[in-house]
Parts: sequence; structure tokens; C-alpha cells
Amino acid sequence: MHLGTLVFILTYILICLGENSPRKLDRPTAALLGAVLMVMTGSLTRVEAARAIDLSTISLLFGMMVLLSVLIQSKTPVFFAHRALGRCQSAHKLLAGVIFASGIASALMLNDTVCLLGTPILLEVVIQAGLPATPFLLALATSSNIGSAMTLIGNPQNMIIGHLSGWSWSGFVLRMLPIGLVCLVVDWLIISFMFRKELAAVDMQAVCMPDKEIEIKRKPATRSLIMFAAFIFAIILGAPMDFAAVAAAALLLVWVNRPPKLTLEMVDWSLLLFFAGLFVVVEGLLKADRTILEACLNALGTHSGLGNIVRWSATTVIGSNIFSNVPFVLIASHWIDKVSDPKFFWLILSLTSTLAGNLTLFGSVANVIVAQRSQSKSPLSFWDFFRVGVPVTIITTAIGVGMLWAFHLLGWV
Repeated sequence: MHLGTLVFILTYILICLGENSPRKLDRPTAALLGAVLMVMTGSLTRVEAARAIDLSTISLLFGMMVLLSVLIQSKTPVFFAHRALGRCQSAHKLLAGVIFASGIASALMLNDTVCLLGTPILLEVVIQAGLPATPFLLALATSSNIGSAMTLIGNPQNMIIGHLSGWSWSGFVLRMLPIGLVCLVVDWLIISFMFRKELAAVDMQAVCMPDKEIEIKRKPATRSLIMFAAFIFAIILGAPMDFAAVAAAALLLVWVNRPPKLTLEMVDWSLLLFFAGLFVVVEGLLKADRTILEACLNALGTHSGLGNIVRWSATTVIGSNIFSNVPFVLIASHWIDKVSDPKFFWLILSLTSTLAGNLTLFGSVANVIVAQRSQSKSPLSFWDFFRVGVPVTIITTAIGVGMLWAFHLLGWV
């Protein structure tokens, strides 16, 4: 076994263990350590390691974080979340509201951000109403993952795919939006059915607005929304997503007229470090065991027949839960162009790697955020997530892949 493969395995184990590792290493530090070891062991040269880092993806993530940081500081998301959730008149309507609001928000913002903001707000509402928190927390996590599949800026792996695939933002949305909306309906039906007893006959009159009205900071809210709209408009017109995001972020930092340090402190620098390290670690694995990986991928088939699509989809769901979806996408992306219809397979990879995040509690970062932020008030166990995640993942993946296959037969993909 090559040293590069050993370094990858070590890094993956440390990433999976997180802060439970012997040295209490978090995931970004584990990725950084793996990148350093790839160079120290000679698996990659310094030049190869530097070239492996995809600055376009890093830039897009950074720009999105700045835009969202200003919007969060304006309290706009919190204000509208309280208003929307407070007006639901039944538990099932509240569940539907959580699913569709989270799903659509995740399509426009990172799903991790939606879960980070949404978990404390959701807990406050359901506790006031005397509702069981578990189905609503599951709804938030699963719908955020599903909704993020609808655009190229909904989650990190889609950002990578957007840079590598050649799909335009608008072209991607036109294909994935109907799939995402159908899967959100399926998500609501499954969770409603599985928790029908807990949701039945609940008095929603207990849901009320906070004692103190949340006030939106109008100037930063207006300016951040204008720049976010300009960013979306620019990429629809064909501007590179990474440059559009950084340009919008830079202009907003100037226009918002407040110390940039306050905004830049909210940027998740550790996530950017995690991605940079991960790019290097995956490149080391590819260089060490490219022949074996290529043989495994070729065994799946390179034609766009239904059998190959099913095998690709199943492999992506399993691989995304073994390696995590971002590393798996990075590995698989090196061979997508070898298949007979690469643009179609990019959509399959995007959809299935994203929906795979709903299989287990550790399937996506968004799930972990929900579990960690609700730990003190309503712990979410692995089994709670797994018994809902399995049917949600299997059914939504089958429906999503089936719809993409139908689009392909119609010549739309």
C-alpha cells in the first residue's frame, strides 16, 4: 500500500472521530495534518499540493460567507423565521412550513448556515407550543439537505461540481428545482406519517411571538439583499460564480459602512481550511492509487443505461457515507468526463451525493449542527435520525434519479 493511501486513511479516520480523536483534533486540523503528511512523505511535491487546492471553490465559499454574515447581522433571517413559524395553526402545517422554508432557504444559502440559524429558532417555537422537538429537528436537517440539491450554491459539493461540470447556474436549477420540490413533499409525507401520533391533537395556540419584537437593521439588510440579488443575477448571466461571489462580498464590505472586522470574524475560516487540506489529501490518494480507483470506477460502467445509473447512484450514496460526500465527489470528479454523457452524470453525482447526507446523523455537517445545537434542550440520537433517514434517503434518491432518467430520455439532459 502506498504512503499516500495510508495518509488518506489516517486523515479520514481522524475526520470521522473529530474531537473524539486521541489528540482532540477537529476536522479542519485533521485535514491540515493530512495535507502536511502528504508532502512530508513525498506522496506529493509542494507544487503538486499547491495546484491541488481549488481556489475557485474556496473563493466561492468565502464570498457566500461574507454575504450571509452581513444578512445574519441584520437579523433578517430570524425576523422572518419567527413570523412564518408563529402563524402556523396546526402541527402538520408547522412541519410543512419548516420543511419548505428550510429547503428553499438552503437552495439560496449554504445548508449548514440554515441549520445553524434555524435550530435555536425552531426549538424556541416548538417548546413554547409543547410540541415534540424530534420530528421538527429531523425536518430541518433532512429538508436542508434536500433543498441544497436544487442549486450550485446550496452545499459545498455542489459548488465543486458547479466549477468542474460546465453546468450554468440557471441550467442546473431548471433541472434540479422540480426534483427538489417533489422530494421535499416526500420528506414531509414520511415524517408526518412516522410521527403522526405525536403530532395529533396538539394545541398550537401556545405558539406566540417573542416578548420583544425583533427589529431588522434596515440598511445592512437592504444592502446585503441587493448584493445577494446582484450575485445571483450575475451568475445567471454567465459570470464565473467564484469571481461574482468575491466581487459582491468586496462591494458589500465597502457599501455596508461598518468595520469589516465584524463581518470577517463571522467567516468560517476553519471550513475553508478544511477544504484546502481535503483537496491536497484527495490528490495524494489519486496519485498513489489511481489505477485501483480507476478500475473500480470502470467496473460501474461508462454508459448512461439504466443499470449503470442505478449502480452509480448506489455507489455514490454508499461512498458519500463512507468517505463523506465532499471527499467522494472530489474522487469521482476525476472520472466523470470519461463516461459517455458527462453532463448527465454530473447531475446524478450532485443529486445522489447530496441526498446521501440524510442516511445517518453523520451523513452531513448540517445534521451534526442540528444535533449539537439541540443537545441541551432536545437531544437527537443516532437512532432517531437513522429510522427516518433510511426511508427518506431511499425514496427521495429513487424518485430523484427516476426523474433525471426521464429528463434524459426526453432529451432535456
